[in-house]
Amino acid sequence: MKNQKIKIGLINFINCLPLSYCLEKEKPQNAELIYGTPARLNKLMAENKIDIAPISSFEYLKNKNKYFLMTNSCISSDGECGSVLLFSKKPINSLAGATIGLPTDSASSTAMLKIILNKYDIKLESIIFKQHNYAENIYSLFNSGLDAFLFIGDNALKNNCILDNSVLIYDIGTLWKELTGLPAVFGTWVAANEKIKQRDDFEKLQSLIPKAIETGLGLYFNEVLQKASENTGIKQEIIKDYLTRKIVYNYTEQRQKSLELFEKLYIQLNLA
Repeated sequence: MKNQKIKIGLINFINCLPLSYCLEKEKPQNAELIYGTPARLNKLMAENKIDIAPISSFEYLKNKNKYFLMTNSCISSDGECGSVLLFSKKPINSLAGATIGLPTDSASSTAMLKIILNKYDIKLESIIFKQHNYAENIYSLFNSGLDAFLFIGDNALKNNCILDNSVLIYDIGTLWKELTGLPAVFGTWVAANEKIKQRDDFEKLQSLIPKAIETGLGLYFNEVLQKASENTGIKQEIIKDYLTRKIVYNYTEQRQKSLELFEKLYIQLNLA
């Protein structure tokens, strides 16, 4: 099949910056980069408007027949994640009957949180879940009547740096590891199932993502840190720790097992 321009979806979060920075610098031939939140990329992929992208693992699992899973890259953490956080007034095991805010740009994290709450023997029907669109002043979300709220991505990283000790912070990556013994897989790299396999450069495309991530974390890493800090105001040492110690991009057997368990648990809770 003659190769048309490939549309690559990229998350506009720090955890995708090693990849996106490399692709922007090296400008792969015949590629168009399209940015968005995880929720937007989910939508664009479902509408067949992009060819490959890191979509939420929840979205992939619900639509496995539609996508080709690229099993050489993912967005995950083996324990502490740092960018998927529940901020709460109460201990997590006391959230029965609470009002919890959920972001509009997340799918996997929301499902994981509900699974974790259920494992604390909290009946999900007792909780009022409300959507939020973040806030410049995080304390205003508490003042709006929320007992707890989930933040993801750069919003979680930034607010984790400024909150005082009156707020309890729960890392979803840590809680998932404690619950399952497995790493949390928040995002999976997928391709449009039929289109991608028909391309002459199929093998090359599969290797593009992990190679770009490796280069972004190596050759361009100092530039990545500087750009991320300038864009977010987060100190470079915090970003370095986040990208090298917390976020993991390799897709492994353990991550496959975690995805399978994630699917089993959300089906049990009828979250799909």
